[in-house]
Amino acid sequence: MSTQRYKSFEELGQVQQERRRASAGRASQPSVPGTEKLWVQAHVAPHAEAAADHECRSIVLEWLQESFEDRLPRKALRHRAFLHREADASCRAVRVRGAGKDLWAVQVDRSSGPGRQVVTSVTVASVLGRSTAIGIEVHDRSVVPGEAVNEYPAELIADIAGRVPLLQGGRRFALDPIVLDTEEAMSSFLQMLVDPRRDMPFAVVSVPPEEPDREMLEAQWKGLAHALAGLAVVWVLPPAMTFRLSDTVSKPLSVFLGAWRFYRPGFNDRADRTRHPLVLWNRLTDERGLGMTTRLFRRLAAEERLRFEEGDRDGLSYDAIAREVAGAARGPARLVSFLRRRIWGAPAAPVPGGSSPHRTDGHGRAGLEAGSRNSGGAAAAVVREKEPAATDESAGADEETPLLRRKLKQARDKARTRGNRYEQARERADAAERERDELRRRAEQLAGLVRSLGGDPDAEIPFPTSWDEMAAWCDQSLAGRVSLTSAARRELGGAEFLDVGLAAQCLSWLGHEYRDGRVQGGDPELHGRIGEIDNGVFNLPCGGDAFECTWDERRHTVDWHIKRGANTRDPRRCLRIYYFWDDQTQRVVVASMPAHRRNALS
Repeated sequence: MSTQRYKSFEELGQVQQERRRASAGRASQPSVPGTEKLWVQAHVAPHAEAAADHECRSIVLEWLQESFEDRLPRKALRHRAFLHREADASCRAVRVRGAGKDLWAVQVDRSSGPGRQVVTSVTVASVLGRSTAIGIEVHDRSVVPGEAVNEYPAELIADIAGRVPLLQGGRRFALDPIVLDTEEAMSSFLQMLVDPRRDMPFAVVSVPPEEPDREMLEAQWKGLAHALAGLAVVWVLPPAMTFRLSDTVSKPLSVFLGAWRFYRPGFNDRADRTRHPLVLWNRLTDERGLGMTTRLFRRLAAEERLRFEEGDRDGLSYDAIAREVAGAARGPARLVSFLRRRIWGAPAAPVPGGSSPHRTDGHGRAGLEAGSRNSGGAAAAVVREKEPAATDESAGADEETPLLRRKLKQARDKARTRGNRYEQARERADAAERERDELRRRAEQLAGLVRSLGGDPDAEIPFPTSWDEMAAWCDQSLAGRVSLTSAARRELGGAEFLDVGLAAQCLSWLGHEYRDGRVQGGDPELHGRIGEIDNGVFNLPCGGDAFECTWDERRHTVDWHIKRGANTRDPRRCLRIYYFWDDQTQRVVVASMPAHRRNALS
């Protein structure tokens, strides 16, 4: 086994750090941002229960309560905004609801000693038309900041993933180790390992030929997977599969005989093995070596996630939501301030005779002079002379108040009228949607009746033979089943893919087999080879190619695609049909076709 050995884990860490510094100036390798910050994001799976966001907030509050001695305020249990302080820590939460969104964020500020400050933020954001997003941010704000991954709450994201189905990067959230015990699983793993678009780090642990204690090994693998939750995926390689890995990437880049290896994104069979560190089995036989290896893998995984994982960081951070809360509160505050100024700060009405309550005429001055000369009753007379001025000022404010009341009443009446018009328009829209759904249902029944009688309702509509006919054919033969966005229609005009009929077959499969499975309660996560079309055509999640689009005035995540030609980007032979499922209209919406979309990694 040709591999470089180190005397200790400290030496291994020093060598890795020196090599990272030496390679920082290479143009071929992206620079690693500062490690004092860490951001990890996941999404609730589409098939999760409707109350998944509430469950996620409850799990976060349970995690918070375990870290505080005193009980959290009662408002916290109701998922409302709150502030809680203790000796060396404080916790605050904010929430924004309305306009099709529900954003909740909590921030924990801890100080473990002089000059030490670590801020951890957790966000649960639900936006209409999107999957609920969960964001975790750790920021070490110490005088001498350390690595944020040391404070990363891996147990929190692991607890959430254990109770709520999550997705990360368009794939199922990997909470437990994945055992590669079949040829099919091993083939998929090898393809992902060398995929240049891979952005998730892999930690591969091999099984020793002579297993000392299977339960102990499984506990070690599971502990590593939970420590890397949200940062990397842990794979378990049985002895029989290590030969497949060695044949694919060569022995110096392989892992076997109980060793562990960390594979960074961008790995291939020509990679520098020092960038993908290997830890031999004899280093993992005690708790100290196991702990140091776990910390090493966590640090490397955090560095790689910082390069790739941005997601909606700017919009989902605690600071962004807190700013939105402050902006929403400024409107009512300005109204209250305006009313106070008009009611209590109104100009006083003029005093009869043209005098002002703050001025005196010649008689007034004479009275004051007389008051200064006289005593007792004269001074009281001066005081009594000032009282009508205060009465006049109060009267001026009272005259202003009814006017304000009339204006406020008029504003309320206008708002009520607008609300009634909105309700009427919404009722008309709901009635139109119900009529549309009824017509669609009747059309489906008629088509089903024709099929039950041995006919094909689509037989009279042949597949298109050119890209100019594709959009019209889809609108006619797949109406109510498959829709093309405006961007997809534009792309059809300049399409270069040669097999137009194959693309039409894929759209037909989406509109019939796939959609029927969705509507009839089939598994929406079912994917793989579409044998009825061609053995080289697959229906798979987009992964790193997922993107956002606007359809029917709503934002959607395009996270699935039909693909053919995985080993080529030639637009004449590479087919990609990017789509998403719209629950509201019960149809497949194609956002891009037929070429491969370019992104930052491909």
